[in-house]
Amino acid sequence: MLFSQSSFNLDVFKSELKSKDYISTKEKILKDISSKSFGFLQDIYSDNLDEIICLAKHLRSFENVLFLGTGGSSLGGKTLVSTKKIFFSKNSSPKLYFLENIDEWSILRLTERINLQKTAIVVISKSGETIETLSQFFFLKNVMKNINNFNKKVFIITEEKKSTLKEIQEEENFKFFEHKKNIGGRFSVFSIVGLLPASLAGFEISSFREGGKLFLKHLLNDDSDFFDNHFFPALSLIYLNKKNYNISVFMPYSDRLDNLSFWYRQLWAESIGKNKRGITPVNALGTVDQHSQLQLYLDGPSDKFFTFISEKQKKQKKKLDCSFGKDKKYPLLHNKSLDNLFHFELKATIETLKQKKKPLRLIELDEINEKVIGSLMMFLFLETIFSCYFINVDPFNQPAVEEGKFLTKKFLENE
Repeated sequence: MLFSQSSFNLDVFKSELKSKDYISTKEKILKDISSKSFGFLQDIYSDNLDEIICLAKHLRSFENVLFLGTGGSSLGGKTLVSTKKIFFSKNSSPKLYFLENIDEWSILRLTERINLQKTAIVVISKSGETIETLSQFFFLKNVMKNINNFNKKVFIITEEKKSTLKEIQEEENFKFFEHKKNIGGRFSVFSIVGLLPASLAGFEISSFREGGKLFLKHLLNDDSDFFDNHFFPALSLIYLNKKNYNISVFMPYSDRLDNLSFWYRQLWAESIGKNKRGITPVNALGTVDQHSQLQLYLDGPSDKFFTFISEKQKKQKKKLDCSFGKDKKYPLLHNKSLDNLFHFELKATIETLKQKKKPLRLIELDEINEKVIGSLMMFLFLETIFSCYFINVDPFNQPAVEEGKFLTKKFLENE
């Protein structure tokens, strides 16, 4: 398998793997996987990569590509891009920008420093009615009103149905790409929504899908209790929740996986937080948040479950020469590597939490590449759905946020 998972301080829940509730939930999700009843499964097995690759090839003719969208329309693609993009590079082509917020100051500053004549806009909204995304589009349309061939620079991804965004696309003659109606935004990373920006970043989208399929294959074969080994931590978290553990800390030890924690935060929160039930996801980044949150985790209330994710240690490491001055050196780091320090800090954090009897798991990736990330994200999809099934909530809707959307429109109308 492409990643391994170890859990600690959870043995008390091992007997629950034989419970009727667990067995029935396991049977239900395996049945749904086998029948491909989830929209993202139907998409991952489809042969629709050529359209995405063709569009990406066209977008590479631009200097900049702006992705307009929020939540699931942005976080998945942003996650995949960040596993591939060089963080400090200013020379990537095309430059990719994810416009997720509606802060006028930020958007205006961006438009002032890029060549708008050489800029493409990809507008993503499943419903076609996301007011933040529509406002971003109209703001940019106003700013770019004197740009030549503006309608050939805009690409729309939305459902094939009557909506404001679809009407705009038809009236303005923008290029249209379908957002499948049976794939929710937070479950769209294996679709054009996630794969288009990923492809532009040089991410091998076919390998990413293969990684997702590989996890499904192992799951359906149930090799050596594969299902139980992978879903036991989620089962334990649900039982811990009954003991007032209501926070789940998701902490990758890799800059390239930082955006994964934001993606997971939305996936988990929007899926499970219903009917007065749910567990609050908190994202952190190792080693950075050892200096901002770890004190609370170690010495604060016992109400948290911890997930750590790391890449296995590299065999070849760049050793540090810690000489300074005439004949001095810093012995603690001399001839060590950053990779050594990184993994020793992770190990120290885990060992300290274990000693304090905190419940946790470690997910170790063979390496950070397309296939591994595909397998991991598929697992996190299914773990979330399993957890929702177990506590009898619908993982695919988000009814509570509709009231806020209604009030926003009402305030606009009454301005």
